[in-house]
Amino acid sequence: MRPLASLLIACALLALAAPLVDAQSDAFLLALVRDDGVMLPVAAHDRGRWRMPWPGPAKEAVVPIRLEDCPRAWWGLPAAPREWTLLTPGESPRQVTVDRPTWVPSFCQQQVVLHSRTATRPVLRDAEGGRAPTYGVAIAGPGTVTLPRPVPTDDPEARVLLDGLQQAFNREERLMLAEDYFAVYQPSIDAEQRDRMPVQARSIHAGPGRTGGPTYYVELMRHYPRRMPEHLQWCDEVTYMAGWVRQRQDDSLDLTLVTRAVTSCLLDTMQRSEPLAIVHTARGPVWMLELYRPDSQVLGMFLAPTDEFPEPVLIRDLGRCEPGQRPRRGAPTTDTEVP
Repeated sequence: MRPLASLLIACALLALAAPLVDAQSDAFLLALVRDDGVMLPVAAHDRGRWRMPWPGPAKEAVVPIRLEDCPRAWWGLPAAPREWTLLTPGESPRQVTVDRPTWVPSFCQQQVVLHSRTATRPVLRDAEGGRAPTYGVAIAGPGTVTLPRPVPTDDPEARVLLDGLQQAFNREERLMLAEDYFAVYQPSIDAEQRDRMPVQARSIHAGPGRTGGPTYYVELMRHYPRRMPEHLQWCDEVTYMAGWVRQRQDDSLDLTLVTRAVTSCLLDTMQRSEPLAIVHTARGPVWMLELYRPDSQVLGMFLAPTDEFPEPVLIRDLGRCEPGQRPRRGAPTTDTEVP
């Protein structure tokens, strides 16, 4: 699989090369939304090009007083948008109004965000400063966004999918364990036995692709008895993979992986990923993925794949802690206590 680091560099160069939009453009802006009304603009799109103009996390956030005080370059739009369309799972799209800028912790950093007056509760600055679950996504402008369809892991659709994925998972697992950086790892069960063991789904989401037929984004796992270290012998070893499932012309299934790793049942040493939204563009569907670890969070925009390699169009850092750092601890504070 293509190294993700080189993809991040390529996406950053593309973002820097993109021009600001003008008043005649059909640009739109996407934001992640929490249930306390916090909105983080993450990606702007104009005439086939993606940008991330909103400032990223910093050691200390500099927050403008009003929306009008935010530099125009932050928006990727002709003007600061107040009206957004909010999409949340299981609900109809609805309009929300942005009130003002504010800030929230983001792991060991601070992030400038927007606040919606239609929030169900005041802004909560989580004292842990870590990953905050996403409530939905919002769009300002004429773009078309849909949400991926969750497939319950006990649904017949999921069982059929997993049965068809057994061969593809076996192939990817053997390739992964044969690579140099896994040369020191030896599973407790040999390859022939592993191939017959069931594959489990942690999550499954369905959505559009570029090649016809159904497309799914899946988190897959296979468990093995753990041998080392002794203090974790109660916890299975796990092969974890996340990515898209596509149907080949011969009706077999293929995987395009974003993440693959060998870890413990705690899933605390690797990067997990799940889809948040799908943006419909002239080039095809673009899937918005959240990729996260205990110490960092990244947002990735990927074209629906057509081969074995993922196709990123934008990668954005959402916050992190450097080695040895931990999010600050203390009592949670609401927005009314911190101007």
